[in-house]
Amino acid sequence: MYMQSSNQFSELETSSVFIDESFRPKHKKASKNSTSHYTSDDGFSGCLVLKDDNDRLTEWLAYHWLVLPLKYLVVAVDPTSTTSPESILQLWNSSNMGMDIVLWNDVDFGHWIDEELDDKHRHRARQKHLYAECQKYHKERNRTWVALIDPDEYITYNLITVDDPRVHHISETPKTFIDPKYVLSMKNIRKNLKQMISGGKTVFDFLQDEKNKEPWISEPCYLMPRLFFSAVESNPHQIAEADVAQFGFNASRFSTLRYFHHAHRGRFHANHFGKVIIDLSRINITEITIDMESIHVPIDRCPHALKPYTAGILRANHYIGSFEQYSSRTDVRRSKEKFNIFGNENNGTDYQIQHWLKDFVSLVGSEKSKDLLKHAGIVDIGTTRIIDTEAYNKVPPPPIYYVYYYDINGQIVDKKRLQKGEINNHEFDLDEIVERNLRK
Repeated sequence: MYMQSSNQFSELETSSVFIDESFRPKHKKASKNSTSHYTSDDGFSGCLVLKDDNDRLTEWLAYHWLVLPLKYLVVAVDPTSTTSPESILQLWNSSNMGMDIVLWNDVDFGHWIDEELDDKHRHRARQKHLYAECQKYHKERNRTWVALIDPDEYITYNLITVDDPRVHHISETPKTFIDPKYVLSMKNIRKNLKQMISGGKTVFDFLQDEKNKEPWISEPCYLMPRLFFSAVESNPHQIAEADVAQFGFNASRFSTLRYFHHAHRGRFHANHFGKVIIDLSRINITEITIDMESIHVPIDRCPHALKPYTAGILRANHYIGSFEQYSSRTDVRRSKEKFNIFGNENNGTDYQIQHWLKDFVSLVGSEKSKDLLKHAGIVDIGTTRIIDTEAYNKVPPPPIYYVYYYDINGQIVDKKRLQKGEINNHEFDLDEIVERNLRK
Protein backbone atom coordinates (compact mmCIF):
# COMPACT_ATOMS: atom_id res chain seq x y z
CA MET A 1 0.00 0.00 0.00
CA TYR A 2 1.34 3.41 -0.92
CA MET A 3 0.45 6.74 0.55
CA GLN A 4 1.45 10.03 -1.00
CA SER A 5 1.61 13.50 0.45
CA SER A 6 1.14 16.83 -1.20
CA ASN A 7 4.74 17.60 -0.14
CA GLN A 8 4.36 21.24 0.75
CA PHE A 9 4.95 23.21 3.92
CA SER A 10 2.26 25.33 5.51
CA GLU A 11 2.83 29.07 5.58
CA LEU A 12 4.76 29.42 8.85
CA GLU A 13 7.46 31.75 10.02
CA THR A 14 10.83 30.36 11.06
CA SER A 15 13.37 31.64 13.55
CA SER A 16 16.92 30.72 14.50
CA VAL A 17 17.88 31.15 18.15
CA PHE A 18 20.44 29.09 20.07
CA ILE A 19 18.97 28.16 23.44
CA ASP A 20 20.59 25.87 26.02
CA GLU A 21 22.20 23.55 23.47
CA SER A 22 18.97 23.23 21.47
CA PHE A 23 18.31 24.76 18.09
CA ARG A 24 15.56 25.80 15.74
CA PRO A 25 16.46 24.38 12.33
CA LYS A 26 15.67 26.40 9.24
CA HIS A 27 12.92 24.75 7.20
CA LYS A 28 12.26 25.86 3.66
CA LYS A 29 8.79 27.05 2.77
CA ALA A 30 6.84 26.40 -0.38
CA SER A 31 4.57 28.99 -1.94
CA LYS A 32 0.97 28.87 -0.86
CA ASN A 33 -0.19 27.12 -4.01
CA SER A 34 2.88 24.94 -4.51
CA THR A 35 2.28 21.27 -5.20
CA SER A 36 5.75 20.35 -6.45
CA HIS A 37 7.90 17.71 -4.80
CA TYR A 38 10.86 18.89 -2.81
CA THR A 39 14.18 18.15 -4.43
CA SER A 40 16.41 15.45 -2.97
CA ASP A 41 18.82 17.94 -1.41
CA ASP A 42 16.14 19.25 0.95
CA GLY A 43 16.57 16.60 3.59
CA PHE A 44 16.98 13.09 4.88
CA SER A 45 15.39 9.84 3.85
CA GLY A 46 14.58 7.05 6.28
CA CYS A 47 13.81 3.33 6.50
CA LEU A 48 11.80 2.15 9.48
CA VAL A 49 10.40 -1.18 10.65
CA LEU A 50 7.58 -0.94 13.20
CA LYS A 51 6.19 -3.48 15.61
CA ASP A 52 3.44 -1.98 17.77
CA ASP A 53 5.32 1.32 18.00
CA ASN A 54 2.46 3.77 17.51
CA ASP A 55 3.03 5.30 20.95
CA ARG A 56 6.58 6.23 19.88
CA LEU A 57 5.98 6.98 16.21
CA THR A 58 4.55 10.49 16.32
CA GLU A 59 7.29 11.77 18.64
CA TRP A 60 9.90 10.19 16.36
CA LEU A 61 8.36 11.73 13.23
CA ALA A 62 8.03 15.22 14.67
CA TYR A 63 11.52 15.28 16.14
CA HIS A 64 13.26 14.10 12.99
CA TRP A 65 11.13 16.32 10.74
CA LEU A 66 12.47 19.24 12.76
CA VAL A 67 16.08 18.22 13.35
CA LEU A 68 17.27 16.33 10.25
CA PRO A 69 14.87 17.31 8.55
CA LEU A 70 13.25 14.00 7.56
CA LYS A 71 11.52 14.33 4.17
CA TYR A 72 11.17 10.84 2.70
CA LEU A 73 10.28 7.78 4.72
CA VAL A 74 9.56 4.14 3.95
CA VAL A 75 7.80 2.25 6.74
CA ALA A 76 7.38 -1.51 6.95
CA VAL A 77 5.12 -3.17 9.50
CA ASP A 78 6.07 -6.42 11.21
CA PRO A 79 2.94 -8.58 10.71
CA THR A 80 3.25 -9.97 14.23
CA SER A 81 2.06 -6.51 15.32
CA THR A 82 -1.49 -6.10 16.57
CA THR A 83 -1.62 -2.45 15.49
CA SER A 84 -1.10 -0.55 12.25
CA PRO A 85 0.56 2.89 11.90
CA GLU A 86 -1.54 3.71 8.82
CA SER A 87 -3.78 6.35 10.42
CA ILE A 88 -0.78 8.17 11.92
CA LEU A 89 1.13 8.13 8.64
CA GLN A 90 -1.93 9.35 6.73
CA LEU A 91 -2.26 12.19 9.21
CA TRP A 92 1.30 13.30 8.49
CA ASN A 93 0.99 12.79 4.74
CA SER A 94 -2.07 15.02 4.58
CA SER A 95 -0.67 17.72 6.86
CA ASN A 96 1.34 19.75 4.30
CA MET A 97 4.49 19.18 6.36
CA GLY A 98 6.60 18.35 3.31
CA MET A 99 7.09 14.73 4.33
CA ASP A 100 6.49 11.93 1.83
CA ILE A 101 5.75 8.62 3.56
CA VAL A 102 5.06 5.26 1.96
CA LEU A 103 3.82 2.23 3.87
CA TRP A 104 5.06 -1.18 2.78
CA ASN A 105 3.71 -4.56 3.74
CA ASP A 106 5.66 -7.77 3.08
CA VAL A 107 4.34 -8.05 -0.49
CA ASP A 108 5.55 -4.55 -1.34
CA PHE A 109 9.20 -5.47 -0.87
CA GLY A 110 8.92 -9.20 -1.55
CA HIS A 111 9.68 -10.34 1.97
CA TRP A 112 8.91 -13.95 2.76
CA ILE A 113 8.98 -15.42 6.27
CA ASP A 114 11.61 -18.07 6.92
CA GLU A 115 9.80 -20.56 9.13
CA GLU A 116 13.14 -22.00 10.28
CA LEU A 117 14.01 -18.81 12.18
CA ASP A 118 12.85 -17.86 15.68
CA ASP A 119 10.85 -14.66 16.27
CA LYS A 120 13.90 -12.50 16.97
CA HIS A 121 15.72 -13.53 13.81
CA ARG A 122 12.58 -13.28 11.69
CA HIS A 123 12.30 -9.64 12.75
CA ARG A 124 15.99 -9.08 11.99
CA ALA A 125 15.56 -10.74 8.59
CA ARG A 126 12.66 -8.39 7.82
CA GLN A 127 14.78 -5.39 8.83
CA LYS A 128 17.64 -6.49 6.58
CA HIS A 129 15.31 -7.01 3.62
CA LEU A 130 13.56 -3.69 4.20
CA TYR A 131 16.86 -1.81 4.61
CA ALA A 132 18.12 -3.23 1.32
CA GLU A 133 14.99 -2.52 -0.74
CA CYS A 134 14.42 0.83 0.94
CA GLN A 135 17.95 2.04 0.19
CA LYS A 136 17.49 1.06 -3.45
CA TYR A 137 14.13 2.85 -3.50
CA HIS A 138 15.69 6.09 -2.23
CA LYS A 139 18.80 5.84 -4.40
CA GLU A 140 16.72 5.34 -7.55
CA ARG A 141 15.09 8.68 -6.70
CA ASN A 142 18.47 10.43 -6.37
CA ARG A 143 18.21 10.94 -2.63
CA THR A 144 21.36 11.25 -0.57
CA TRP A 145 21.53 10.71 3.19
CA VAL A 146 19.35 7.93 4.57
CA ALA A 147 18.96 7.13 8.28
CA LEU A 148 18.76 3.49 9.39
CA ILE A 149 17.56 3.73 12.97
CA ASP A 150 14.73 2.37 15.14
CA PRO A 151 11.62 4.20 16.45
CA ASP A 152 13.19 4.51 19.91
CA GLU A 153 16.32 6.25 18.61
CA TYR A 154 16.87 9.96 17.99
CA ILE A 155 19.72 11.50 16.00
CA THR A 156 21.42 14.56 17.44
CA TYR A 157 24.75 16.39 17.42
CA ASN A 158 27.32 14.88 19.76
CA LEU A 159 28.26 18.01 21.66
CA ILE A 160 31.18 17.87 24.07
CA THR A 161 30.08 17.66 27.71
CA VAL A 162 31.78 17.92 31.09
CA ASP A 163 31.57 14.13 31.42
CA ASP A 164 33.00 13.43 27.97
CA PRO A 165 34.73 10.04 28.26
CA ARG A 166 38.18 8.86 27.37
CA VAL A 167 38.51 6.55 24.37
CA HIS A 168 37.44 3.10 25.49
CA HIS A 169 39.19 0.46 23.40
CA ILE A 170 37.00 -2.51 22.58
CA SER A 171 38.77 -5.34 20.75
CA GLU A 172 36.64 -5.15 17.58
CA THR A 173 36.77 -1.37 17.19
CA PRO A 174 38.24 -0.45 13.78
CA LYS A 175 41.80 0.83 14.19
CA THR A 176 40.99 4.00 12.27
CA PHE A 177 38.55 5.09 14.96
CA ILE A 178 41.07 4.77 17.80
CA ASP A 179 43.96 6.39 15.96
CA PRO A 180 44.92 9.45 18.08
CA LYS A 181 45.00 11.75 15.02
CA TYR A 182 41.49 10.67 13.99
CA VAL A 183 40.10 11.07 17.51
CA LEU A 184 41.68 14.51 17.85
CA SER A 185 40.35 15.71 14.48
CA MET A 186 36.85 14.53 15.37
CA LYS A 187 37.04 16.23 18.75
CA ASN A 188 38.06 19.49 17.07
CA ILE A 189 34.96 19.28 14.87
CA ARG A 190 32.83 18.59 17.95
CA LYS A 191 34.27 21.68 19.64
CA ASN A 192 32.89 23.81 16.81
CA LEU A 193 29.44 22.19 16.69
CA LYS A 194 27.79 24.81 18.91
CA GLN A 195 29.02 27.57 16.64
CA MET A 196 27.97 25.67 13.51
CA ILE A 197 24.42 24.98 14.67
CA SER A 198 23.80 28.30 16.44
CA GLY A 199 22.59 29.64 13.09
CA GLY A 200 19.81 27.07 13.04
CA LYS A 201 21.40 24.52 10.73
CA THR A 202 19.65 21.22 10.38
CA VAL A 203 21.78 18.08 10.36
CA PHE A 204 21.32 17.85 6.60
CA ASP A 205 22.48 21.44 6.09
CA PHE A 206 25.55 20.69 8.18
CA LEU A 207 26.34 17.57 6.15
CA GLN A 208 25.88 19.41 2.87
CA ASP A 209 28.29 22.13 3.97
CA GLU A 210 30.87 19.60 5.13
CA LYS A 211 30.43 16.88 2.47
CA ASN A 212 33.73 17.60 0.73
CA LYS A 213 35.69 17.37 3.96
CA GLU A 214 36.67 14.55 6.26
CA PRO A 215 35.26 12.37 7.70
CA TRP A 216 32.34 12.50 5.24
CA ILE A 217 34.50 11.86 2.15
CA SER A 218 35.95 8.66 3.58
CA GLU A 219 32.87 7.52 5.48
CA PRO A 220 29.83 7.36 3.16
CA CYS A 221 28.41 4.95 5.72
CA TYR A 222 28.73 7.05 8.84
CA LEU A 223 28.63 5.25 12.18
CA MET A 224 27.04 7.08 15.10
CA PRO A 225 27.67 5.95 18.69
CA ARG A 226 24.55 5.45 20.77
CA LEU A 227 23.74 6.86 24.21
CA PHE A 228 21.22 4.82 26.18
CA PHE A 229 18.60 6.63 28.29
CA SER A 230 17.02 4.68 31.13
CA ALA A 231 13.60 4.79 32.79
CA VAL A 232 14.87 6.65 35.86
CA GLU A 233 12.32 9.38 36.44
CA SER A 234 13.30 13.03 36.53
CA ASN A 235 11.73 15.36 39.07
CA PRO A 236 8.76 17.49 37.96
CA HIS A 237 10.88 20.64 37.90
CA GLN A 238 13.30 19.11 35.39
CA ILE A 239 10.48 17.88 33.17
CA ALA A 240 8.80 21.29 33.33
CA GLU A 241 11.93 22.84 31.80
CA ALA A 242 10.67 21.63 28.42
CA ASP A 243 8.22 24.54 28.74
CA VAL A 244 5.44 22.92 26.68
CA ALA A 245 2.59 22.92 29.21
CA GLN A 246 1.70 26.41 27.96
CA PHE A 247 0.75 24.78 24.64
CA GLY A 248 -1.36 22.05 26.24
CA PHE A 249 1.27 19.27 26.10
CA ASN A 250 2.07 16.82 28.87
CA ALA A 251 5.85 16.46 28.65
CA SER A 252 5.70 13.08 30.43
CA ARG A 253 4.13 11.54 27.32
CA PHE A 254 7.38 12.12 25.39
CA SER A 255 10.42 9.94 26.08
CA THR A 256 12.79 12.71 24.98
CA LEU A 257 11.21 15.15 27.46
CA ARG A 258 10.76 12.74 30.37
CA TYR A 259 13.96 10.69 30.56
CA PHE A 260 17.35 12.35 30.94
CA HIS A 261 19.36 9.81 32.95
CA HIS A 262 21.71 7.76 30.81
CA ALA A 263 24.38 5.05 30.82
CA HIS A 264 28.11 5.76 30.94
CA ARG A 265 29.04 7.65 27.80
CA GLY A 266 31.30 5.51 25.66
CA ARG A 267 30.81 2.22 27.51
CA PHE A 268 29.49 -0.75 25.54
CA HIS A 269 27.20 -1.88 28.35
CA ALA A 270 23.68 -0.57 27.68
CA ASN A 271 24.82 1.64 24.76
CA HIS A 272 25.76 -1.36 22.58
CA PHE A 273 26.54 -1.07 18.86
CA GLY A 274 26.20 2.17 16.93
CA LYS A 275 23.74 2.98 14.12
CA VAL A 276 24.42 4.44 10.68
CA ILE A 277 23.42 7.05 8.18
CA ILE A 278 24.45 6.41 4.56
CA ASP A 279 25.23 8.85 1.76
CA LEU A 280 23.58 7.01 -1.12
CA SER A 281 25.17 9.36 -3.65
CA ARG A 282 28.59 7.92 -2.78
CA ILE A 283 27.78 4.23 -3.03
CA ASN A 284 26.88 2.02 -5.98
CA ILE A 285 23.46 0.37 -6.00
CA THR A 286 25.21 -3.00 -6.45
CA GLU A 287 26.64 -2.56 -2.94
CA ILE A 288 23.14 -2.76 -1.50
CA THR A 289 22.16 -6.34 -0.73
CA ILE A 290 19.91 -8.27 1.59
CA ASP A 291 22.90 -10.38 2.59
CA MET A 292 24.26 -7.67 4.89
CA GLU A 293 26.39 -8.47 7.92
CA SER A 294 23.80 -6.96 10.28
CA ILE A 295 21.43 -4.02 10.59
CA HIS A 296 24.38 -2.16 12.14
CA VAL A 297 26.58 -2.92 9.10
CA PRO A 298 24.13 -2.72 6.17
CA ILE A 299 26.74 -2.45 3.39
CA ASP A 300 30.30 -3.77 3.19
CA ARG A 301 31.76 -0.26 3.30
CA CYS A 302 30.20 0.29 6.71
CA PRO A 303 32.76 -0.14 9.50
CA HIS A 304 32.30 -2.61 12.29
CA ALA A 305 29.61 -1.12 14.50
CA LEU A 306 31.89 0.12 17.30
CA LYS A 307 33.10 3.71 17.40
CA PRO A 308 34.49 5.54 20.44
CA TYR A 309 31.96 8.03 21.76
CA THR A 310 34.46 10.88 21.53
CA ALA A 311 35.00 10.18 17.82
CA GLY A 312 31.33 10.62 16.92
CA ILE A 313 30.16 13.94 15.46
CA LEU A 314 26.58 12.71 15.55
CA ARG A 315 25.04 10.27 18.00
CA ALA A 316 21.78 8.39 18.43
CA ASN A 317 19.93 8.74 21.73
CA HIS A 318 18.28 5.41 22.57
CA TYR A 319 15.29 5.36 24.96
CA ILE A 320 13.93 2.32 26.77
CA GLY A 321 10.78 4.25 27.74
CA SER A 322 8.38 3.38 30.53
CA PHE A 323 7.77 -0.19 31.68
CA GLU A 324 4.26 0.08 30.20
CA GLN A 325 5.78 0.80 26.78
CA TYR A 326 8.54 -1.76 27.18
CA SER A 327 6.27 -4.60 28.29
CA SER A 328 3.45 -3.91 25.83
CA ARG A 329 5.42 -5.40 22.92
CA THR A 330 5.66 -9.14 22.44
CA ASP A 331 9.39 -9.75 22.20
CA VAL A 332 11.36 -12.73 23.46
CA ARG A 333 14.28 -10.41 24.20
CA ARG A 334 12.27 -8.45 26.76
CA SER A 335 11.76 -9.36 30.39
CA LYS A 336 11.08 -7.70 33.72
CA GLU A 337 14.58 -8.65 34.85
CA LYS A 338 16.18 -7.04 31.81
CA PHE A 339 14.12 -3.88 32.25
CA ASN A 340 15.19 -3.64 35.89
CA ILE A 341 18.84 -3.82 34.84
CA PHE A 342 18.82 -1.38 31.96
CA GLY A 343 15.91 0.74 33.14
CA ASN A 344 17.88 1.79 36.20
CA GLU A 345 21.02 3.02 34.45
CA ASN A 346 21.95 6.29 36.11
CA ASN A 347 25.42 7.53 35.20
CA GLY A 348 24.73 11.09 34.18
CA THR A 349 22.05 13.36 32.74
CA ASP A 350 21.74 15.02 29.36
CA TYR A 351 19.21 17.76 28.52
CA GLN A 352 20.57 18.67 25.08
CA ILE A 353 17.37 18.02 23.09
CA GLN A 354 14.88 19.01 25.79
CA HIS A 355 13.59 22.05 23.90
CA TRP A 356 12.86 20.41 20.55
CA LEU A 357 9.07 20.28 21.08
CA LYS A 358 8.90 23.95 22.05
CA ASP A 359 10.82 24.74 18.86
CA PHE A 360 8.47 22.48 16.87
CA VAL A 361 5.40 24.29 18.19
CA SER A 362 6.90 27.71 17.49
CA LEU A 363 7.43 26.64 13.89
CA VAL A 364 4.26 24.65 13.22
CA GLY A 365 1.76 26.28 15.55
CA SER A 366 0.06 25.03 18.70
CA GLU A 367 -3.13 23.54 17.26
CA LYS A 368 -1.46 21.75 14.38
CA SER A 369 1.25 20.42 16.69
CA LYS A 370 -1.33 18.99 19.06
CA ASP A 371 -3.14 17.32 16.19
CA LEU A 372 0.03 15.75 14.79
CA LEU A 373 1.20 14.58 18.22
CA LYS A 374 -2.10 13.45 19.73
CA HIS A 375 -1.02 9.79 19.72
CA ALA A 376 2.31 10.39 21.47
CA GLY A 377 2.93 8.13 24.44
CA ILE A 378 -0.44 6.37 24.26
CA VAL A 379 -0.02 2.59 24.45
CA ASP A 380 -2.89 0.89 22.63
CA ILE A 381 -2.15 -2.73 21.77
CA GLY A 382 -4.66 -4.90 19.93
CA THR A 383 -5.50 -8.57 20.38
CA THR A 384 -5.13 -9.96 16.85
CA ARG A 385 -1.85 -10.07 14.98
CA ILE A 386 -1.87 -8.71 11.44
CA ILE A 387 -0.45 -11.99 10.17
CA ASP A 388 -3.52 -13.81 11.51
CA THR A 389 -6.03 -11.66 9.63
CA GLU A 390 -7.49 -12.36 6.20
CA ALA A 391 -6.07 -9.08 4.93
CA TYR A 392 -2.47 -10.28 5.31
CA ASN A 393 -0.92 -11.47 2.05
CA LYS A 394 1.77 -14.04 2.70
CA VAL A 395 4.70 -14.02 0.30
CA PRO A 396 5.65 -17.56 -0.77
CA PRO A 397 9.31 -18.51 -0.30
CA PRO A 398 11.50 -18.48 -3.38
CA PRO A 399 12.89 -21.70 -4.88
CA ILE A 400 15.91 -23.06 -3.08
CA TYR A 401 18.80 -24.34 -5.20
CA TYR A 402 21.44 -26.85 -4.24
CA VAL A 403 24.78 -27.25 -5.96
CA TYR A 404 26.16 -30.79 -5.73
CA TYR A 405 29.87 -31.51 -6.13
CA TYR A 406 30.99 -35.00 -7.26
CA ASP A 407 34.25 -36.87 -7.08
CA ILE A 408 35.67 -38.89 -10.02
CA ASN A 409 33.61 -41.88 -8.92
CA GLY A 410 30.38 -39.95 -9.13
CA GLN A 411 29.93 -39.74 -5.37
CA ILE A 412 28.62 -36.51 -3.81
CA VAL A 413 31.42 -34.90 -1.80
CA ASP A 414 29.83 -31.52 -1.06
CA LYS A 415 26.48 -29.79 -1.20
CA LYS A 416 25.83 -26.05 -1.08
CA ARG A 417 22.53 -24.23 -0.73
CA LEU A 418 22.08 -21.11 -2.86
CA GLN A 419 19.37 -18.54 -3.31
CA LYS A 420 18.23 -18.20 -6.91
CA GLY A 421 19.81 -14.77 -7.24
CA GLU A 422 23.24 -16.14 -6.35
CA ILE A 423 23.46 -18.57 -9.26
CA ASN A 424 24.90 -16.08 -11.73
CA ASN A 425 27.71 -15.29 -9.32
CA HIS A 426 29.09 -18.84 -9.31
CA GLU A 427 30.77 -20.93 -11.96
CA PHE A 428 29.52 -24.47 -12.39
CA ASP A 429 27.84 -26.60 -15.02
CA LEU A 430 24.10 -26.12 -15.30
CA ASP A 431 23.51 -29.86 -15.03
CA GLU A 432 24.92 -29.71 -11.49
CA ILE A 433 22.00 -27.58 -10.31
CA VAL A 434 19.07 -29.37 -8.73
CA GLU A 435 16.04 -27.27 -7.86
CA ARG A 436 13.83 -28.08 -4.93
CA ASN A 437 10.83 -25.76 -4.80
CA LEU A 438 9.73 -25.42 -1.19
CA ARG A 439 6.35 -23.96 -2.03
CA LYS A 440 3.65 -26.45 -1.15
